[in-house]
Amino acid sequence: MKKFLFLFSALAISIFSFSQFVTISGQNQIPQVGDVINYINCSDFGFEVGGTGPVTNKLWDYTGLMQQSSVSFSYVDPTTVSGYEQFTNVNLAETTSGQSGAIFIKSGNYYMARKGITGDLYMNYANDSALLFKFPITAGQSFTNTYTGTFFASGLDMIIDNGNVQIQADAQGTLILPNGTTLTNVLRIRIQETFSGKYDIGTGPMEIMSVSDDYYYWFHEDYKMPVLVYGVTNVTSIGGNQQSKALRFQPIENPSNIIASNSNSIIVYPNPTKDVVNILSDDNFEMAFIYDVTGKMVKAVNVINNTIDITDISAGIYSLELKADGQSFRTKIVVE
Repeated sequence: MKKFLFLFSALAISIFSFSQFVTISGQNQIPQVGDVINYINCSDFGFEVGGTGPVTNKLWDYTGLMQQSSVSFSYVDPTTVSGYEQFTNVNLAETTSGQSGAIFIKSGNYYMARKGITGDLYMNYANDSALLFKFPITAGQSFTNTYTGTFFASGLDMIIDNGNVQIQADAQGTLILPNGTTLTNVLRIRIQETFSGKYDIGTGPMEIMSVSDDYYYWFHEDYKMPVLVYGVTNVTSIGGNQQSKALRFQPIENPSNIIASNSNSIIVYPNPTKDVVNILSDDNFEMAFIYDVTGKMVKAVNVINNTIDITDISAGIYSLELKADGQSFRTKIVVE
């Protein structure tokens, strides 16, 4: 009887622990044509990828990171992008502000995969392409993907060989972004990718380049694409070795549409929105100011009948400042 109770207790603890694992469903994570995801780059000085605490309850506190430039990723109809005819079965293209070319993507409700890249280099993935993300994914779960293809760089047409992608949801917990926003139930996904670049010198393909990526992506169920990205790319070639790093975050404000004032609560709706923002409050607001993720003011407008017209605002995440009786109140709005 005692043995039975022990086994039952152990099973109950196991089920309880499993039920606490964070899952990212993929219902909100995959971008669509027209989406723009804004990030702010940070210095990696003082950055610790590990965080503190056990893998089931991590705390990643990045409030001390130095914020730098902003960067935007736009997701567009691939048929409108130069180079589309070189790839097949794609339904999305990702372009990056300040950079030429695009990443051509095959996507569905719960996955994204690279089919090709144009710009400073050219890559054409064969087979089912190179997996980017796959959902749903739960803490402790992993996926593997292999690929081949062709690669043009340094004036050489090469073969992509031994392409391998390892995806593992390796930790979960609470993430504090560099702007102070705290997100709970965050899942970290580690993606390690390697491939070789081989060139046929006449006697057969010879490896002249190897590339390895080690990237971490922090996902939250409520937001498209990772809310924080950190990664290192190492390139080893006959011309020498190179390393590059990336560290960026989405400048999400604390997710709340209600701001306390001295006399009442202020409710801003709908959020996300497309055309107008309505304000529910006893305060008499006169002016509204809208700022982009870099802090630049993109619009100043009179508040008419507690309504703000935003039809001329591009899709993205903004800070809305309301002013009344010498006081100001701020909240986040998402424009679709």
